[in-house]
Amino acid sequence: MPEQPDDEYKLPEYHDEEGNPDDVPFKLPLADDYVPDEDETADWPAVDENDPAGPLPIDPRQPTRPIFREPGQPDPKATLPGSGGLDPNPDMVDLQSHQQATARHPTVRGDEGATVPHPIGQEHTVPHTPTEDHSSYQRPAPKTVVSTRVNYTPPAPPGQNASPKGRPAPKRRRKRAFRPGCLWIFAGVFVTFCGGLFCIVSLLAITLGAELEEQLSAEIAGIDDYESFQSTFIYDRHGALLYEVFGEGRRVTVPYERFPQHLINATIAIEDDSFWENPGIDVGSTFVAMMQYLGASPDEQTAGGSTITQQLIRNVLFDFEYRAERSVERKVREILLAILLTQRKSKQEILELYLNEIYYGNLAYGAQTAAQTFFGKNVEDLTLGEAALLASLPQAPAELDPLNPDPEIQARLYQRWQMVLNEMVEEGYITQAEADTAFTQGLTFVPPQSSLQAPHFTVYAQQELEQLMRDLGYSPEDIARGGLQVYTTLDLNINNMALQAAQQQVAQLRDRHNVSNAAVVVLKPLTGEIMAMVGSIDYNNDAIDGRVNVTTALRQPGSTMKPFTYSAAMERGMTPGDVIWDVPTEIDNVYGGAPYRPVNYDRAYHGPMRMRQALANSYNIPAVQTLRLVGVDYLLQLMRRFGVESLGEDASRYGLSLTLGGGEVSPLELTNAFAVFANSGAYVPATSILCVLDKDDNIIYEYENSCPHGNLTANSVQRMGFGEQVLDPRIAFIISDILADNTARSPAMGSNSPLRTDGIISSVKTGTTDDFKDNWTVGFTHNVAIGVWVGNNNGDPMVNTSGLSGAAPIWNTVLTNIYNNSALLGAFAGDNGQLLSDQLVPPPGVTLRRICDVRRLTDPSPSCPATVSEWLLDGPAGVPDGNGGLYYPSQQTRMSQPPPVSGSYVQEIEPGVFRTLAYPLPPEVANGIRFNVAPGERQPPPPKYCRVPVELAAQAIGAQELLFIAPPAT
Repeated sequence: MPEQPDDEYKLPEYHDEEGNPDDVPFKLPLADDYVPDEDETADWPAVDENDPAGPLPIDPRQPTRPIFREPGQPDPKATLPGSGGLDPNPDMVDLQSHQQATARHPTVRGDEGATVPHPIGQEHTVPHTPTEDHSSYQRPAPKTVVSTRVNYTPPAPPGQNASPKGRPAPKRRRKRAFRPGCLWIFAGVFVTFCGGLFCIVSLLAITLGAELEEQLSAEIAGIDDYESFQSTFIYDRHGALLYEVFGEGRRVTVPYERFPQHLINATIAIEDDSFWENPGIDVGSTFVAMMQYLGASPDEQTAGGSTITQQLIRNVLFDFEYRAERSVERKVREILLAILLTQRKSKQEILELYLNEIYYGNLAYGAQTAAQTFFGKNVEDLTLGEAALLASLPQAPAELDPLNPDPEIQARLYQRWQMVLNEMVEEGYITQAEADTAFTQGLTFVPPQSSLQAPHFTVYAQQELEQLMRDLGYSPEDIARGGLQVYTTLDLNINNMALQAAQQQVAQLRDRHNVSNAAVVVLKPLTGEIMAMVGSIDYNNDAIDGRVNVTTALRQPGSTMKPFTYSAAMERGMTPGDVIWDVPTEIDNVYGGAPYRPVNYDRAYHGPMRMRQALANSYNIPAVQTLRLVGVDYLLQLMRRFGVESLGEDASRYGLSLTLGGGEVSPLELTNAFAVFANSGAYVPATSILCVLDKDDNIIYEYENSCPHGNLTANSVQRMGFGEQVLDPRIAFIISDILADNTARSPAMGSNSPLRTDGIISSVKTGTTDDFKDNWTVGFTHNVAIGVWVGNNNGDPMVNTSGLSGAAPIWNTVLTNIYNNSALLGAFAGDNGQLLSDQLVPPPGVTLRRICDVRRLTDPSPSCPATVSEWLLDGPAGVPDGNGGLYYPSQQTRMSQPPPVSGSYVQEIEPGVFRTLAYPLPPEVANGIRFNVAPGERQPPPPKYCRVPVELAAQAIGAQELLFIAPPAT
């Protein structure tokens, strides 16, 4: 329906404001001296325990960090998410039972807004060759193609920086000596007593050694084939991180060279002080544990050594139940495998696997992810104190959570941190002065963060990603665990700008007009790329149902349906020059009941008019009259061609009010349908995914040559030129030209409305529902398509707010800001780096002609007093042939015939305008004329003229050739 004209519209200013999150970091101060606890493990079973114990009662999820959405829940038996350590089994110290006295201390606020730099990936240098057949519609290739990837190295997932050169294992400055005691005396006696048994066991080992080694070697091979899960990162088109997708936890693996020496030393000092020398097990500690095991009662918890290599064996090669099992068989197997692994891999390789596998809490697996989670930096940038803190976490990450402000947890964490630094001093890795400096500097943690940017779009893209990967043979688990790099179509800067424009407009309308929400979609018509998707003005505001993505929700579109109605009419033979009557109209209800009487927004009637005036001013009655000629079923067919599936195929669900917005569509569907006009009649499905790379930078999927880096392989899927001609380009041009005509729409919209975009050639249409529950503005250029919805999610009506006053200012702001910012506009450029011309250039087969201005015809009119220019098709409109092309019916030329030599005649001199020889009837004669009508029907008004046969022209004094307009259809 038409909108009320506004006064001169002024464009609001756009301010690029920084966010100010409510961050609460914690800073650990110094504490008193701390007596370190023995860092031994206890996984030997009781002497009389024969059956393996079941898994410990540990929650595998530990939701200490918000997870927005996970595509699937992996098997908790496969890995150990959210556990109390690297492996929550009996090889874990119980801090509760070994806790020393703690001192409470206040938390100190640290730096806010820490950001994690993203590494640079490799450039894409392999030429693109499509691997998929496409429809017959192909966009013209540019004459010169200049790759947009030249000198461009976008960021890769966090933690994938180029690695520095490797370094050798550090030299130990002092090895802690084992203190002999009475235990050694007992050991000597035990060895002497068991000597005979030892000889027998040794003989069996020699006999079966080859077979045992072969079996263990096969298990060790699992280390080489092992692939730990890695997070999938979703980026905008420029590499800005939108979201990290993960299943059981977050992980980014890095090479050994990236781990700082302080972290390596701290980990070894607290976990395995003999790591560089031992054969995979700590012989002394293992022997002590065995002695204690043989002499302990069933109720005692025994202590035993568990090296870094043994912990790695448990977590990589043992499943959940087996690693939690307390049995001699499991421990012996672990020891043998640890020894064999040490023979097969270097200490650096073992430590690299360990530091990438270990769990640090807060869903952070691996030191790189832990460094980002707790300190907002890459692992190689950790200070001594920070490295020592990370090394303190794996034994009990749930009870040592740095991001938990509980004073008792912070006190335990500080004690553990002190213990690690003291152990580093004792081992000779650092001096006491270095430890004291670390104590003085303290620790500053970044607050818990969820990296969910542009949430409505990100969720939409994740859903599309799942479907895309499923079609390519991948599972949702592959997405959550596979370490993918996903580059989306979104431009985060455009999205934030559109969000700000929507927020500012709603703030102005909220109180006086009862408006609480808005949604914005920005598309690139040429390729269907979603450049911005604002699903609400505040994702976190439950009062407005902010999490609902209105851009994909169904709402009544109002008068934005009218361009499609007139497009369908031109396909069926109507021309822009045909006369449409805006007069009181009554349409019988075929199902009984009251007849349908459409009315205009201004409650007035405007008489005969052409299509341009009817569509530009959004008059309702001409649109209903047109749909009567087209048919509801045909309009539904056209909408499906334009990608609007939500209306369905059942014409019986709708009446003629469908052209006024009587159905429901989503803003995304509607904006993409308008993009067909911008795209010269070609429909390109909307998409949110540009590029998918695997963890090795191999291209899995690429759309429109848009991967910023990566390696093409034989399995890479490339798609481009996805378009289908669904509308005659001439019709698309005429509709676009009408919607760009500010003069034509001025009677209803005003000449200075927000639909006017000086300096930018744009086509636009508004829409408002009768009850003011929804209002819209959808418009486009050849480069940009924008759809805006304003309303209330709960369906409450707005107060006196139309599409012109509600949605149009947002549309104008977004479009103008894009065109006034070369960086934003540049995102819409094609492969050759060039934008399309926004000039409305007529395609072949359409001609601008002068036709009679029917609004100026008065009675009597022997000739047309004024003419207007209008684009007319030179022949019948093309219709889709079902194969991506158009079928053009045979042309039936309207030829102007000379008047006949006898009889009366009616000659059509142009669409809707006729000439005939007429004689004016005196009133007394006209009033006496009666017509044959059906019983109950009213007599038509008395005629003013009668047609005169040619041969009687001389006798009919006063008869002359007059112009008449075809009467309205009834």
